[in-house]
Amino acid sequence: MRVTDGMLFLSAVQNSDAARSRLEASMTIASTGLRVSHPGDDPVAAGLVTQASAVQARADAIGTAAQRSSDELAAADGSLNDVTNALARVREIAVQFASGGYTAAQRAGAAEEVKSLQSAMIASLNAKVDGHHLMGGTLDGTPPFDSAGNYLGDAGVKQVEIAPGVLQDASVRADVAFKGAGGGVDLFATLGSLQTALQANDQAGVAATLTPLDTATSQVSAARAQVGADMNAFDAAVTASQSVRDGARTQISHLVDADAIQANTDLALAQRALQASLTATSSSFQFTLLNYLK
Repeated sequence: MRVTDGMLFLSAVQNSDAARSRLEASMTIASTGLRVSHPGDDPVAAGLVTQASAVQARADAIGTAAQRSSDELAAADGSLNDVTNALARVREIAVQFASGGYTAAQRAGAAEEVKSLQSAMIASLNAKVDGHHLMGGTLDGTPPFDSAGNYLGDAGVKQVEIAPGVLQDASVRADVAFKGAGGGVDLFATLGSLQTALQANDQAGVAATLTPLDTATSQVSAARAQVGADMNAFDAAVTASQSVRDGARTQISHLVDADAIQANTDLALAQRALQASLTATSSSFQFTLLNYLK
């Protein structure tokens, strides 16, 4: 087959275009530091990046939710600590005035202190974080206790995902810890009985509240222990999610990031290839033109 000048020209243009495209691609990689900028660069890598990105997003969401739950439980633990301290003082009062040697006025004054301590407990239990209350179960839009200590929340327990498909309790069963749901003692009813006995100067009535107060203290202690265990679970979830997230980020980096040395080497080679292609084309057509002029 006879090779015409047109065929030579077309071949030269194609070679130059290919060399130019290679140079542009190399320049893009070298300037951006990315080996894969869009799916067409490496379809397999792009698919793996999509999967890794989904894993990273899921880990971020789990870690954020777990950290928020841990912070809320820490605040709940602070409220439980306040109640524990107030209960300790209430028991001191009950022990003191369950013995003889005190006047009606003194016991009436103690009743006022118990009333004040009860109000402080309710205020602590009605605390809220980020606009929602901590002790109302799933009903967190309103205070869970009224001024008399009646529980206005529900028996629900909020749950938060700590790993794909794994849920962890994220709220306190205040109805159990303070109202005795399930067979315990109603703390605020006990405080009411203590106040009534003190106001009536009823020494035996005061003594009768000691055992319920001990039971109530145990209930609060159990709630704090559960909160601590839940916090540990959420803290572990935060650490695990960070590890998964970092692993996904590393995988994405390995898939899309270009090796700086290799990128610069490829750029230099592409530049030389384009220059060689242009030089060869120029020399070829100069020779062809001279043939026509002879």
